[in-house]
Amino acid sequence: MTGFILTLMIPLSAQSAPEERQNCVTVITSGSTNRPFWSKVIEGATQAGKELGMKVYARGTVEDSDSAGQKFVLENTMKLFHCRGLVIAPSDVSRNQDMTRFKAEGIPVIYIDRDTGGDRLASVTTDNYAAGQLAAQKMGEALGNQGKVLLFRLKKGVASTDARERGFADEARKIGLTIIADTYLGTQVGDARSKAAKLLNQFSHVDGIFTPNDTTTIGVLIARENHPTQSDIIHIGFDEQEIMVESLKDGTLYGYIIQLPFKMGYQGVWLIHEALQGKTVEGQLHTPIKFISRPQPNPTASKAALK
Repeated sequence: MTGFILTLMIPLSAQSAPEERQNCVTVITSGSTNRPFWSKVIEGATQAGKELGMKVYARGTVEDSDSAGQKFVLENTMKLFHCRGLVIAPSDVSRNQDMTRFKAEGIPVIYIDRDTGGDRLASVTTDNYAAGQLAAQKMGEALGNQGKVLLFRLKKGVASTDARERGFADEARKIGLTIIADTYLGTQVGDARSKAAKLLNQFSHVDGIFTPNDTTTIGVLIARENHPTQSDIIHIGFDEQEIMVESLKDGTLYGYIIQLPFKMGYQGVWLIHEALQGKTVEGQLHTPIKFISRPQPNPTASKAALK
């Protein structure tokens, strides 16, 4: 965990009118709250709210990079509930302008999942660059640090996946992998499937694939169904959904990296509470990551079965 220390100074105007702010926290995701990742974030935030006596109101957008949609949801939710604090996964850097205004109003803001800078008090994120590096290292181990790989990106400007993609590309080249294609698939599963299918048709053989989030991973897995001759691809994805778990079991997916979204949401609300108590908080907190790999056969059990 790394960080710097910041102290939030709440203006006297905000302190003198506590009735205008309710004892609640607004949580704004960057994408649908029904997606497993964001639902876990909300679970964590809600749990922290229960423990701290603060109500949590969570809202999201349809797409991960819908900046205009997120601004609309943010403004309306803050006006509706008048919460004392805000936890948000900023869709892009333009959200920083809104945070400047909230700071002036004495409302502490915590960024989660991605950090675009600006007047947020602190951030709770995965070290996304390191996560991308880890994906490349695991792919390199499987391929003997050589081979032709595809880097499928999400969408330019999404801070979290930008960092994962950059980390993967830097590390892959460093260890000897050759990136033969590098392209954006978009934020929707359908778009990812169709774009990935077109690219896969261009190559007779691919050794590895990296996809930086759940929608790109699922889209590419569906596209690969029409390429059974390339079943031995070392495909490493990101985040976790049921189709990915099943693909890991049947060997289609080599592995994926998971974050701790529950902890992100929990710590985000906890930091809001600390700030409202006048305490100092660490500015950049990194939650752990973990590589989930295919189940390995148990040699002991196999020998026992032969007896």
